[in-house]
Amino acid sequence: MYLMMNVMIYRASFGISLVKIFGFRTKEIRKLYLNGNALTIAIGAAIAIPLLKLIMDAIYPSFIAQNAFGLNLHFPWYMYAMIFAGIMIIYFVVSTILVRKIKKITPVEVLKNRE
Repeated sequence: MYLMMNVMIYRASFGISLVKIFGFRTKEIRKLYLNGNALTIAIGAAIAIPLLKLIMDAIYPSFIAQNAFGLNLHFPWYMYAMIFAGIMIIYFVVSTILVRKIKKITPVEVLKNRE
């Protein structure tokens, strides 16, 4: 998450500088550049967590040489919620770190020679 969003901010630094010149606040810039990813990550996690659990349950027996002992692979419902909450907490931590990067971008970026 951090690398993807960091590259996005780095490539958009010229646009972020222009937006700052026009008087947008950091809260508005965050809404434009970072908050759109929150919905994508939330939907992706909500779909991927149960799907990956099904895939892991299907391939797990092929990785164990002696599977006659009957290991319980069931997750309680709150485990899914905890994994989802962990993903979202990591997203908000990464987002907070990237907001600091956005604050460091100055309007001088507009004056740099861009190709």
